[in-house]
Amino acid sequence: MLWPIVLPFQITGVAFLLVVVLLTASRTPRKWSRIKTLLISSTAAIVLFIPSCTGVMLVADSIRFGHFHYDSFDAIPDLRSQRYLPKAASNIEMHKHANGYRARYDISATDFDTYLDGLWTQYGEYSAVERGGFMDEGQAVSPELFNHTFDGLNWTCPSAAIVYYSPSEGDGGGATYYFDADAGLMFQRTGFW
Repeated sequence: MLWPIVLPFQITGVAFLLVVVLLTASRTPRKWSRIKTLLISSTAAIVLFIPSCTGVMLVADSIRFGHFHYDSFDAIPDLRSQRYLPKAASNIEMHKHANGYRARYDISATDFDTYLDGLWTQYGEYSAVERGGFMDEGQAVSPELFNHTFDGLNWTCPSAAIVYYSPSEGDGGGATYYFDADAGLMFQRTGFW
């Protein structure tokens, strides 16, 4: 849950640490002692930390979150966005946000079945909900739920889509798949904390 703020915190912390160390080492301005320079630069760093961290977060978030297109699974540059995504996925349109992503991509029914069975085989024993334990699993997608889940993306609910689930993490992380096997089209909502 705190993952989105870790990177800005680290960048800001390292930047301020370097500034304080460099200022103290160079004793700028020259008439100050190293102790005075250390105290003043450390105080300034503490006071400016939150505003600077916020600025770094705004810049970092504009780069790592939003709408992206990838030709294949291997083209996705970060491991978090590869979570719960089949390696056989292609023509991937992804909307990333701080706690997950929503994606639309092409995949064959055989590749998806193999992927989902493999997920449950590997992680099913750790799942907070056993396979088949979700109420609507294996049922047709309701257009209302689909439109709510993918609000703002202008994706149309496929009439033949069926709902599937990945193993569910204890903190609520996991993926919901809306698969139209006839069209080989997948819509996915993934959450992680």
